[in-house]
Amino acid sequence: MSKLKSLILKTGRYSLPVIFVVVFLLNLSFGTVNVSVFKIFKLLTEDSPEKYMIWNLRFPRVLMATLTGIALSIVGNTFQAIMKNPLVDPYLVGTSAGASFGALLAVYFVVNSIAHASIPTMSFIFAVIASLMTITLARKGSVIPVVHLVLSGVLVSTMFSAGSMLLLNIAQKTLVTGHVWLFGSFSGITFSDIPVPALSLGVFVFLSLLYSKQLDAMSLGEKEAKSLGVNVEGVKWLFYLLGSFVTAAFVSKTGIIGFVGLIVPHMARMISGPSHRKNIPSTILIGGLFMSVCDTLSRTLLNPVEIPVGIITSLIGAPFMFWLMKRKS
Repeated sequence: MSKLKSLILKTGRYSLPVIFVVVFLLNLSFGTVNVSVFKIFKLLTEDSPEKYMIWNLRFPRVLMATLTGIALSIVGNTFQAIMKNPLVDPYLVGTSAGASFGALLAVYFVVNSIAHASIPTMSFIFAVIASLMTITLARKGSVIPVVHLVLSGVLVSTMFSAGSMLLLNIAQKTLVTGHVWLFGSFSGITFSDIPVPALSLGVFVFLSLLYSKQLDAMSLGEKEAKSLGVNVEGVKWLFYLLGSFVTAAFVSKTGIIGFVGLIVPHMARMISGPSHRKNIPSTILIGGLFMSVCDTLSRTLLNPVEIPVGIITSLIGAPFMFWLMKRKS
């Protein structure tokens, strides 16, 4: 049985890139109007409404969904390593809610001519503030208990979500699209929304692979990592701040999308093992797959009505988190 399980996991690891490409193309073909995968490439040589729909509207959306899944997943993976906690992700520690509130506050300032505010900058500032608040509330001496971290994350997320709701109520008709930051959506994504988040993600992926051995050591515990010569505080704050920036860069475009950074790293470790050099590529592929499929479901299940993608990920992620907590206990 163990040999069969090992064979299945190994086969899954090597087939992930192929599945990733196939699923990406299928997500391009499904929508309000279904287009076959073969016709998608044929449309490149044509000048038709279908070409505009696939390559100018649907392609940037599917690409952004894939990149967002990768970003939230790999940030969740590194957060779990540096905090030595399997229940950590940007959503649970309040980073996403803080980033969402910052983005919404910046939009509110601009729309109401109160001040000129950069959405990515405000989103990053409040992402860091929310994360710091969660860790400060959860810390007991030099230890951050799992239960305290989850409860603190829920508290901080609730507080910033309430702040977002307050802004929406104050703004009324001047901020009618603000609900996107509360439930998450890829609707209206264009190519101009992609470069900054993609660049920040590229830097984060590069550093994650570069520091993979240090992340492995930190997964064992801070004392063990220090004994192996790892600059624990430096690595922790590098990934903490950069992870907050990456989360803010994507959340400011897509809104809050929960549980992706929690469940995907566990899937990756089940397939590729605990080594970050091996499970980071798996995290990238599974995260992109998972989010792009969830987005396709959100826009096709109740067509023509679109379900916020955060609802889809939460319906999948919440039961997974419950199973994980019961399994760990």
